[in-house]
Amino acid sequence: MNILLVMSDEHSHQAMGCAGHPVVRTPNMDRLAAEGAMFENAYTPCPVCTPARAGFFTGKYVHQLGTWDNAIPYDGSVPGLSQVLAGHGKRLTAFGKLDFHPDGEYEGLDAHLPLQRTNPQYESFFRGQDIPIDSAQRFRQMGISDRPPRDDKVLQGAVEWLRSKRGSEEPWILYAGFLDPHFPFYVDEERWKRYNAIVTDVPDVARPPFGELNEPLRLLRRHFRGEEADAETVRRAHVGYYAMTSRLDDSVGLLLDTLRECGFEENTLVIYTSDHGEQLGHHGLWWKCCMYEESARVPLLMRGPGIRGGTAVKAPVSLIDLLPTVCDAAGVPVPDGLPGRSLLPLARGQCDAERADFAFSEYHAHGVPSGMYMVRWDRWKYVIYSGYGAQLFDLAADPAETVNMLEDPALRNSPAAREAAAEGDRRLRSVCDPDEVSLRALRDQREIRKELGIDAFPAQNVRTVPHPRLRPEERDPGAAGTTGR
Repeated sequence: MNILLVMSDEHSHQAMGCAGHPVVRTPNMDRLAAEGAMFENAYTPCPVCTPARAGFFTGKYVHQLGTWDNAIPYDGSVPGLSQVLAGHGKRLTAFGKLDFHPDGEYEGLDAHLPLQRTNPQYESFFRGQDIPIDSAQRFRQMGISDRPPRDDKVLQGAVEWLRSKRGSEEPWILYAGFLDPHFPFYVDEERWKRYNAIVTDVPDVARPPFGELNEPLRLLRRHFRGEEADAETVRRAHVGYYAMTSRLDDSVGLLLDTLRECGFEENTLVIYTSDHGEQLGHHGLWWKCCMYEESARVPLLMRGPGIRGGTAVKAPVSLIDLLPTVCDAAGVPVPDGLPGRSLLPLARGQCDAERADFAFSEYHAHGVPSGMYMVRWDRWKYVIYSGYGAQLFDLAADPAETVNMLEDPALRNSPAAREAAAEGDRRLRSVCDPDEVSLRALRDQREIRKELGIDAFPAQNVRTVPHPRLRPEERDPGAAGTTGR
């Protein structure tokens, strides 16, 4: 079969009509869910761009790769999706954002209009310091614009490529990487006015005082200058984000229509997802970089042969499952030792007894002093902040994640909280040792900073993007077993 993989940037699972959102309109994503499967609990391996995409492309966790932040992009030294496909005579054609190292080597990848990581964020090299960045400019970057988005060229290129394949019997694999709905939130007048008339208030969870934040998250809020965003700024951010999400949905719709036009609809596996979500001021936090649902939970829709329409998959899954999924669909053996597993059995309503019952995510980038780790299973979410304690949320009773059961006087000593915390800790440590990984990330960032001669923040006149090529025996030291997810 053919494979079309579409990845957007910064799209939260919740911001879709098929996910129950009361405002944003996504008829084409809703169409995919109605005609295929929606994974209701899909998570990013890291809630920030470059590490998330490295995890997706290699099928490995960030702590296995050493791609800790947006200053250390994936460079191809660890075999990724295109290399795996190339080993079996197949090629991956890509249009749009990849966020890899611009000088990396990616066998088997035909990249068009690639957006690579040429603007490294050196804030990650100063995580031990309480340094606010200039977010005020970002808070002003929202409104009406008549400039065509870069995504138009990506969409046009992908559509023309599909049309060039009309009548071909050779299976193809195509990736389309869109920037929408990533900030800045600029959009055309029609879409802005539509949502500006609908969005008249902000959610309660986006209103201060945000007493639910622990010390690392308070530091993250200060890092992004979240206190400078008043209620009107939050409202306008929602307007822009919803409008850009609708624009993204139109792009997805044109790709789906092109598949039908070219006769590919019946024999193509379509996968839609995003690298991470968007906080939009919820809990006083912005953009991503945390484990709240708005940031860590991503859309994941699949339609194709053998997938029954309207399938809802509740099992927790991850973007690291996409490499095994594409291999499975392409008839290519899945490489040994990957923590992820193909999603096709779940999408087709089958059981996967070897799959672990949780999703894992981690964060080691700017704004927080040490590593942040999450596991999500059943109704529970458990988050460890290395050196700063843990959080436990009951998402069934507290979907807004406002009550940390481990600190709430009425809940922290309950049998349910104690048992869930123990289970969460066990699952998390089956993937890695959080303190060891946190120290390793900080050490690597410190060494790269020293190598580049960066003495103070902001880093001036530094253009080299570091990309350490680790020897195989140096990868993932001290990590626990991660196979059989």
